[in-house]
Amino acid sequence: MELFEITFTIMKNITAPTGEKTIYIRLMRPNDDALIKSRINVFPFEGKDISYSMKRIIEYDGEETQITMYWDIEEYLYSGTYRADIFADGNHIGRKAFTLND
Repeated sequence: MELFEITFTIMKNITAPTGEKTIYIRLMRPNDDALIKSRINVFPFEGKDISYSMKRIIEYDGEETQITMYWDIEEYLYSGTYRADIFADGNHIGRKAFTLND
């Protein structure tokens, strides 16, 4: 495996503000450490700066929007349960766990 593909849907919301949205994904190892490319990749969440694995700016128009993001695997990943936490507009909007086996 050379990369993770993370696909998710932001649901239709006619009351949400439209325009540019920054989406952050934190890929978490089984030991709860984040997979990161640089220590300077952080964003504010609940009063502190936390690291992110991926970032993407989208144009949100209030309609259902499917997003796919990719993480290049550049290190050995141990077996176990990993998770992807998704954030937008200062909110934790989703989580998906997945298991890697030997």
